[in-house]
Amino acid sequence: MAEHITSCKRSHPMVGMTPEELERIQQLVAGVSYRDWKVISFIDPKGVARMQISAILPDSTTGKPFENYSIALPLCSEMSDGLILDLVFELIKEYEIHEAAERFSVAGKRLYFPHRPDGMPLFEVPSMRGALPTPVSAEGEGAGEGEARAHVPMAGRKSG
Repeated sequence: MAEHITSCKRSHPMVGMTPEELERIQQLVAGVSYRDWKVISFIDPKGVARMQISAILPDSTTGKPFENYSIALPLCSEMSDGLILDLVFELIKEYEIHEAAERFSVAGKRLYFPHRPDGMPLFEVPSMRGALPTPVSAEGEGAGEGEARAHVPMAGRKSG
């Protein structure tokens, strides 16, 4: 995307994509197949063409299905088909990482929280590196009767 922005003759984010230019992108992404997810392209209220993923998934807290959306990436009429498909794939990967972070747990405790306290998604899920379970000594120090246990510090995180 960065390479496109620096080499493109248009200013970005591009405002004023024509209906025909948007239709070209919509026809291209209509051929994308991944789960039962949809790729949506549209013009936002500021006139910027955008693309995002739409999926109906169970809520990670309630389990009830709801329609959820990925971030919406800006589009440009000068983007090649290959770049647009690369962006669709990136949106899918980021969506999957977000969903994995919501559902990954150790001993019933969620470790990764892909949302800010106000509920908005984070652009990057904080790493647990340095906060993973500590190893138990060979003698089982810290372990209960006949079992090895590891402590998982939650570093101020709430489980949910």
